[in-house]
Amino acid sequence: MLLPMEEDTYTTGQAAKILRMSDRGVRKMIDRDELEAHQDERGRHLIPQRAVHAMLQERREAGEIPAEGPESATEARELRERVEALQRELGRLEGRLELTERTESTMREERERLEQLLKEERAERRRLQQRLEEAQEAAARSWWRKLFGG
Repeated sequence: MLLPMEEDTYTTGQAAKILRMSDRGVRKMIDRDELEAHQDERGRHLIPQRAVHAMLQERREAGEIPAEGPESATEARELRERVEALQRELGRLEGRLELTERTESTMREERERLEQLLKEERAERRRLQQRLEEAQEAAARSWWRKLFGG
């Protein structure tokens, strides 16, 4: 069916979103002449806006899709509140993450400091162990000298 080009139209995708159905469902309605449409020079279906809105009203009256009204406003408010709650939770989690990262950084620095201290203590222990062994060897030599008169 040819329509005047001045009339505002929707594509099948746009009509599908408005009617809350698939593109294929919209094309089937066009094929069954349940939805007025015409094809452009490229073969795409263009559907008059008035026809889409009339079909939307029919689908609402038939109970196929919920009517807009208080339920939709309530849903929108609930969704907005949920988004706000999630944003607050995200903020708290980001704060906890920052504190955790700082704590991990501090703990890493402390571990590195303690490892360095441990390394120094081990080196000191080896040095003292070496001096002890040298002193014991000197004492043993001295004792043998006294014993054998050397």
